[in-house]
Amino acid sequence: MSTDDKPATPPRTPDEVRLSAVQEELSVGVTTTETGAVRVRKVVHEEMHPVSMRLRSQEVDVRRVAVNRPVEERAEPRREGDTLVIPVYEYVPVVRMQLTLKEEVYVTTREQQQDVVHHVLLNSEELVVERRDGTSGEWKPDADAG
Repeated sequence: MSTDDKPATPPRTPDEVRLSAVQEELSVGVTTTETGAVRVRKVVHEEMHPVSMRLRSQEVDVRRVAVNRPVEERAEPRREGDTLVIPVYEYVPVVRMQLTLKEEVYVTTREQQQDVVHHVLLNSEELVVERRDGTSGEWKPDADAG
């Protein structure tokens, strides 16, 4: 054999110790574990509340009063207390033309007030925050959320 044909490793002797080089690798990961939970619920409370209010109404009474009296000139509408008097004129042929008050229309306004109570539905909302320990624990009110 020539020097070029020598094996790459020397022959083993009985006192020879063989060592292996080992490299350890560390792998880091994250695992999500549920340790508890929080839930938020909205509760709507509906209550009927009485609402007091005053209703006002007006009633108008119209009454015609025949007058048939000659007058010299027209008069404007006038008030007599809570009544509006509106004169109505017409020309009536006579031997001479004469202005005659034919009638007056009396318009009376009366006002009434009435106290009534209506029931109105009002809504109010409340948030309920609950917390549980672990994945199957009991839901309990969260004291920190209040």
